[in-house]
Amino acid sequence: MKYFYQVSNARVSVYGVTFLVIALIVSGCTVKLISSYDETTDKAITALHKKTEMHLVGLEVIEDLPECKYENQKKFYEEAKVDVSAIAVRAAAIPKNEITVDQTTLLSKSLENLESLHKIACLSKNEIAPLRVQFNTIFTAILKLEIAKRRDE
Repeated sequence: MKYFYQVSNARVSVYGVTFLVIALIVSGCTVKLISSYDETTDKAITALHKKTEMHLVGLEVIEDLPECKYENQKKFYEEAKVDVSAIAVRAAAIPKNEITVDQTTLLSKSLENLESLHKIACLSKNEIAPLRVQFNTIFTAILKLEIAKRRDE
């Protein structure tokens, strides 16, 4: 009979500890699986999106003119590389921010691909249209994630 009470007390103790742990978790001890909202990243991505869109619109306007050549547009690519590098470094410095880091890498590769295409020849409006969709998709994904982080705070 004494053994039965010891086993019962042990079960009660295990259940009590389990209940206490669950109560603490539910009561406010939250586990963050992703970084918090970063206003600097939000603003930098928005600014780079605007700069990229201005570049694409500008290329459409000068499609058949000598100004469309890569050499005349090189400054945009240099500035965009610096911008995306700054965003990437900041994103990597923030703990639990791997998704934003991955998205920034994708953005960087897309800018490199755009530059490579532009080095080959001027881009036509028909070529720019799918590139715009690609860039808008990437920028939207990064911004959606940052906005979602802000709601979770």
